[in-house]
Amino acid sequence: MDPFIRKMILGGVAFLGTMLLMGGAASTIYFHNRPECSETVASDLISPDGRWSATLMERRCGEESPFYTHVNLRRAGDPIHVAYFSGRSEEGEIFLAEEETQNMWPQLQWTSPGELTIHCPRCRPYLVEKRDQRWGPISLRYHFEP
Repeated sequence: MDPFIRKMILGGVAFLGTMLLMGGAASTIYFHNRPECSETVASDLISPDGRWSATLMERRCGEESPFYTHVNLRRAGDPIHVAYFSGRSEEGEIFLAEEETQNMWPQLQWTSPGELTIHCPRCRPYLVEKRDQRWGPISLRYHFEP
């Protein structure tokens, strides 16, 4: 093969590789800085023994999508973890409900150091997508009636 053609092919491959790396880096930065979902913290309640934190949050993933209310549990003092690209905070999520109206906040109450009660009189059972009964050492109770 002619040395000139060989250099042209190698140069083209190197250029293509560089462009792919730059495109991947730009995409990573773009999707991290503009996540699909937004999370808003409504309230944070520490357990009576100070070991656990229950956080009430609202999520929306796009202009046309519904709002979701969810409750996440974690050790007190630990940060809320959000997914790198999607922006969702799903780690420790124990309760998830689609909102019929924005700001449909349930009330959180630590009834003991190991028991959390979620009062949600405005939550409709058919809109509740997740309702765990236990999270690690924490027992979970729910009240949906008005």
